[in-house]
Amino acid sequence: MSFQQLLTLEDLAKLLGRSPDTIKKDMRRNPDAVPPRLVLPHTRLLRWRLCDVNAWLEQFVQVVVVPGATK
Repeated sequence: MSFQQLLTLEDLAKLLGRSPDTIKKDMRRNPDAVPPRLVLPHTRLLRWRLCDVNAWLEQFVQVVVVPGATK
C-alpha cells in the first residue's frame, strides 16, 4: 500500500485560495463545490487525500483555443 499525503482543512483552504469557514459551509450547502473528503472511522477529522483533490481540480480545466494562433 502506498502512502497518500493527507491535507487538513487549513491545507485545503490554502491550496484552493478559500477560507476554512467557506469550505465548511460549502460541505453542507453545496458539496460539489469541494473535493471529496476522506472519512476516517470513529473520528470527525476533516481530511483530504492530495491525489483526490488533484483529480477533482482536473475536471475543471478548460482548454482555450484561440482562432488563428500558431504553435
